[in-house]
Amino acid sequence: MPKGSRQYHGKTKNGCRQCKKRRVKCDCVGPVCANCRRRQEHCSYLGLLADALNRENGGERTNTDTLSMVRRAATVAAHASSRDALNASLPAEKLRADEAELKHHFLTQAWFTFSLKSDPRKCDVWSRWVPQLASRNVFIHQSMLSIAALHLCYLEPPNMKRYYSMACQHAIQASNYFRLAVPEVTEENWLATFVFTMCNGIFGYYRPFLDEKMTGQTNPFDPAKSLGVMRVAAKFSDTVTPHIFKSPIRDKLAQIDVKDWRESTDVALRPALHKIATFVEFLSLGPEATGLEDADIRTYLAALAALKSWITSLPGRPRIWKHFILWPSLVSEQYIALLRFQAPVALMIFVIWCEVMFLAPQRWYLLAWYDRQHIGALKELETIADSPATRFWETIGDDGLSDGSESEGSITGPATPPDTKSEDGWRKGTLLLSTGEEFGHGKGCEAACCDLLKTK
Repeated sequence: MPKGSRQYHGKTKNGCRQCKKRRVKCDCVGPVCANCRRRQEHCSYLGLLADALNRENGGERTNTDTLSMVRRAATVAAHASSRDALNASLPAEKLRADEAELKHHFLTQAWFTFSLKSDPRKCDVWSRWVPQLASRNVFIHQSMLSIAALHLCYLEPPNMKRYYSMACQHAIQASNYFRLAVPEVTEENWLATFVFTMCNGIFGYYRPFLDEKMTGQTNPFDPAKSLGVMRVAAKFSDTVTPHIFKSPIRDKLAQIDVKDWRESTDVALRPALHKIATFVEFLSLGPEATGLEDADIRTYLAALAALKSWITSLPGRPRIWKHFILWPSLVSEQYIALLRFQAPVALMIFVIWCEVMFLAPQRWYLLAWYDRQHIGALKELETIADSPATRFWETIGDDGLSDGSESEGSITGPATPPDTKSEDGWRKGTLLLSTGEEFGHGKGCEAACCDLLKTK
């Protein structure tokens, strides 16, 4: 380098005070910049960012959007304080090495295990698009590292505790950054939001079993709590659905094999529909014959109507993420309350739903969850005293809903191909929202419940 031509780093007007004082370059990434996070110092970046944005938005008048953004960032900073302290206490080289290890595992061994497609290695979403989005969105990057560590834990390496800590840490960071970056779903962020929800769903399904491996204690059977989480996820997915549905790459995003989707049959779903019809006949006998209160009967009939609507909307079997979380969003709060108290009939309906979900793709993060819920509900039913409902349940028996084979054309993502008809005249691939309405149509589960009652 010629004498007197020493290079200096580029300057930024919006760096934090600590970086300016130390005369180092600030990365200006809130809520805490990288330098302050490493040194475990208070970062003034948020205040400086607010001042800069206010100047751009009109000088003296305070901008509401700016203040709300800063408040959200401050909340994230508060939630992330323990995480930042942990990161700051570790050498930067160690953190980079850990992240490189997880990224390598994701790209070489884990990515295809997340796909719900029948041939997972033909899935561009996980092999190409997730890594690309991770390079531009910190919350996708953290989510990718989290589920990579989760998969390593599933493989049960000798140092599983280390990967468990990394999985949880990156999941927390991903959620914190997501709340900061995505206050609402827009045309600009819906794709990253879609990917984040898939990663978050995978983590949510397997996290309870990972906790059990680390603590040695079995989580209590609480189906109502699980359905509550799914209800929230289904409602949030409704905000992404319109963007995906009008996207020219929706089939690729949803990992859809359109030919398999259209040629799927409804044979595997018929036992569940037969159980529902038999259940409706039993409940229609009234309180005296069933031993149930009239209000509870109405709640159960509505839950069965929602279950039938969900099943008849499926293209042969559950195939996409929307299918997994939809039915919990269609049932009433009264049903959730009955399930929370593990009322026998509520558990029976829950069992039928689990049996249909066994037809979904057999993936390591899904199968254990539904199997645990199914077994837990059946065990609870075995302890219940004799009643008209339990005697009825014994007559239904096991119709063998799942043949144990892999789903054909299995996919993931809230999208469907154009409407097609099944052998029975059903519309295959009808996309329901969490309200029970068909996307773009409007007839929901309330109407389906009325139709179901009219037939009896």
